[in-house]
Amino acid sequence: MPHLTAINKALDFVEGNLKQDIAVADMAAAASYSLYHFCRTFNRVVHHTPYDYLMRRRLSESARELVESDKKIIEIALDYQFNSPETYSRAFKRMFGIQPYRWKKRARLDGRSLMPRFTPRHIKHINKGDYLRPVLQERGVLHVAGVMTLVKDDQAVLAQLWQVLSHKVGELEAREPRNYYGIAWYPQDWETRGFFYMTALEVESPRAASPALAVKTIPALKYTRFIHKGPRSDLELTLDYVYQTWLPKSGESLAFPLEIECYGPNVGDVGHRESEWEVYIPIE
Repeated sequence: MPHLTAINKALDFVEGNLKQDIAVADMAAAASYSLYHFCRTFNRVVHHTPYDYLMRRRLSESARELVESDKKIIEIALDYQFNSPETYSRAFKRMFGIQPYRWKKRARLDGRSLMPRFTPRHIKHINKGDYLRPVLQERGVLHVAGVMTLVKDDQAVLAQLWQVLSHKVGELEAREPRNYYGIAWYPQDWETRGFFYMTALEVESPRAASPALAVKTIPALKYTRFIHKGPRSDLELTLDYVYQTWLPKSGESLAFPLEIECYGPNVGDVGHRESEWEVYIPIE
């Protein structure tokens, strides 16, 4: 991809200088671009302005330090080049919707709210085409039946869960092909205790499923739908885009800590680089 090497140099420069007094002009110099050309290129490729990306990275790492260190808020604010606690608090609340002292007192990290360091994988993924264009959609009540587990550090369990579901499909007694779903639910303490993931098949009603299967009913909700294209190992890149690029700019807010993957009647090989399926994020 044109400009990838130059933009990645700027991203590396940001990571190495989050606690230094740098400006967008310094990022442009790291990329060996003029300021004007750099700003246009960065915005087009990263989908953030250089300044917005720098601020979101600083705030995200400072948020991590608030929870993981014993430093005072004022120390962290100054470390990350905010000239006063008031300036830091305003910027922090704009990004996270909560004051720094409340975040620190809560002592809990939600990784979905933190801007990660964008890698070449991120950049290539979000520039594949316009498939990540959001579509607002309302969906009615959804009944699913399948198998569920708690996911902690080893996400290899997800592939095993899909295998278990494939052996259970005959118990669902579906009269016609129905959509397969992967549903992730994040409880409040999911960063330390893990999140729940369910592989399931749509059913007409909870009574249509075998008693041996978990049955869930998701109420009618409004969603934003995205198309994920690529192997399942790249799904995190789509979700990073959703939570760190689209959501902050959209003015929308999450209705539930839930992600729904819809695979259609035939799941196929989700490890293939040309795999494609829908991702639904419930919004208010």
